Amino acid sequence: LEDASQLTRTDLYGKYVEAVEAVAAAVRGKEEAEAELTAVVREVQAKAPRILEMRRQYEELVAAHDGLSTRLHAAMVEGEAAAAHAAALETKLAASDSEIGALRAENADLS
Repeated sequence: LEDASQLTRTDLYGKYVEAVEAVAAAVRGKEEAEAELTAVVREVQAKAPRILEMRRQYEELVAAHDGLSTRLHAAMVEGEAAAAHAAALETKLAASDSEIGALRAENADLS
């Protein structure tokens, strides 16, 4: 900073004008920033209901997916159990067919 006592009135007035212009520029910058911030806040507030609705739909879809996954797993377990039971029945049927064949052969031998 310069010593104010060594400046002329013209120089002092020039410094004053520079300071006033700098303050005015700072005020304009602040007002512009506040206007931008206000616009952003309005935009967020306008989008908030849609975002909340999308969140609700997402949570419903996740719950539905979880339910379907549980049902699919249960169906797969039931299918595996049915396949094992069918295989056991086929084994019993083959054994029964074999026993019937043996009994028929024995009956034919006895006749």
